[in-house]
Amino acid sequence: MTAPEPTLRVKVDLTNPGQFFACCGLLELAHRLDRNALGWFDVGCFNLTRAPADLICQFLECNAEPIGLTDNDGESEADDSEKGEDKTVPIQLAAPFDLRLDWWNSDAAQHDKLKTWSAGQKVTDLLNGKTTVRKTKKGETSYSPSMRDHLKESVSKNPGDWLRVAEVIESPKAFGYDSRLSRNNALDLGYVGNSAMAFSPAVEVLSLVGLQRFRPWVIVTWSRNRYCTWRQPLSVDIAAVAALGVIPQFIDNCFEFPIKPRDAQGRYKLFGHAQPVRRSP
Repeated sequence: MTAPEPTLRVKVDLTNPGQFFACCGLLELAHRLDRNALGWFDVGCFNLTRAPADLICQFLECNAEPIGLTDNDGESEADDSEKGEDKTVPIQLAAPFDLRLDWWNSDAAQHDKLKTWSAGQKVTDLLNGKTTVRKTKKGETSYSPSMRDHLKESVSKNPGDWLRVAEVIESPKAFGYDSRLSRNNALDLGYVGNSAMAFSPAVEVLSLVGLQRFRPWVIVTWSRNRYCTWRQPLSVDIAAVAALGVIPQFIDNCFEFPIKPRDAQGRYKLFGHAQPVRRSP
């Protein structure tokens, strides 16, 4: 079958699992705008058809609201810890996507150890940034940019290669989906908690979307997580099954990657670099 002409095409390194799941996130977003959207991989690229050229712009501009998190006083708080904010609160991407993100709370994701963030990291900070009100007479505020803010800047600077390009970002901290972080912050190299690392903001935020429907096949917890690519244009529901490698006729290439801890206590997980593997018979 001849593939249709793509309406959106991005360069991708398929040995970086975060980039793979970011592509899956793009297909999910496209599907939310057009149920007939299709996605597929070819050499070094991921393609979408029936996706608008401004898909990323629409994602950057849509509201992302925490679900079930309320402020009883209706006013901003100076310290998130005072609000008892849940780091795992579900998020609703508003129109035009109308997508609930809550995979990290599912039994399957928790069993497979796919949640990588901990400590002070919050999904709300990743998507919306953080406004802090200082307890002064003037009530001064400060804003820490979201990962979507960094993605917007990256798309502007690198319109032809915004998925793969790494940026040095201090805040918010990476969730650990870009496997290049595992090379720099591997346990045997030591972890410096305050160091600024270079990674792709697109990978960090779009993987969060992709993992809502697309999951790796966990062969051995932590050490062997598999995903497969496909060359035929597929809808999002079929593609999510194809990514597990359980539809042999759709398999193009398979990869396995580890999930690594950043410190001796096993905290701050990272997606490791993937290696190609032979197809299952």
